[in-house]
Amino acid sequence: MIPLFDSHCDTLSRLHKEGGVLRANSGQYDLDRAAGFGPRAQFFAIWDQSFETLHPFFQECLEASPDDMMLCLNASDARAAAEKGQLAAFLSLEGGETVDCSPERLEHAWHKGARMVSLTWNHDNVLGGGAEGDGRGLSGAGRAFLRRAKALNMLVDVSHLSERSFWDLAGEMAGRPFVASHSNAGAVCAHRRNLTDEQFTAIVKSNGFTGINLYASFLTDRKPAAWEHVCRHIEHFLSLGGTGHIGLGCDLDGCDELPGGMRGVQDLDRLYNLLLRKNYQESLVREIFYENLLRVVERVCDT
Repeated sequence: MIPLFDSHCDTLSRLHKEGGVLRANSGQYDLDRAAGFGPRAQFFAIWDQSFETLHPFFQECLEASPDDMMLCLNASDARAAAEKGQLAAFLSLEGGETVDCSPERLEHAWHKGARMVSLTWNHDNVLGGGAEGDGRGLSGAGRAFLRRAKALNMLVDVSHLSERSFWDLAGEMAGRPFVASHSNAGAVCAHRRNLTDEQFTAIVKSNGFTGINLYASFLTDRKPAAWEHVCRHIEHFLSLGGTGHIGLGCDLDGCDELPGGMRGVQDLDRLYNLLLRKNYQESLVREIFYENLLRVVERVCDT
């Protein structure tokens, strides 16, 4: 089977707002369709709602499918889930607002299972600058929040930071891995949410990870987006020394337009097979689809 470890989806937030269940729904991700991959793991983002609001819904999802998914806190847990044929379910926090930008509430969320955090969403907040903000860097509160995340061995996500905040954070990480959970190459598509070559290189040097986003607007400014556009971002990052540091951060249920007629997670085999047809070694494709993200989770969360 094709393995799959994706670093970002908005399915929990969508289902909580619109109704539906994780087992099977009309969105872009559900357990039944993800079961076509194995081993499989997913970071479920808590976004646009507080952790305390959305966490009980996540617990309901776990309790409704105890044989098919398990909450995972590290790579060891993900391997245990794979041995049982279960989805390894990880939790991430998209924006400090989900925990009131509070280090103490961040730690509370960590105790309940959150293992990845981004300081901002697109907009500025008290922690620092967002991708669509005024360009500010990290505040003193942001640096304190970051220190708590580091002390908890959480993955720190830079996907929604302003460039100045990105570089402030990179300096604070002091060689520790950090990630861009769902960002593409700015040199291929000049969207403000994509990474410059220098930013991506900094992530690589940290021993971190970048997840390729399938949102059409981040892939190309010439619609419609195609699978070939996804390959261009992968190829560009590989040309910058990204082998071992890229994977998938598809942004499912956070996208209203996906490449190549994609309907949901079930269609990711198209990308896997396209890369093989382009003469990528299958070992490299499996790294992109699963192993690279598992490796950075192990580096950070299993310590």
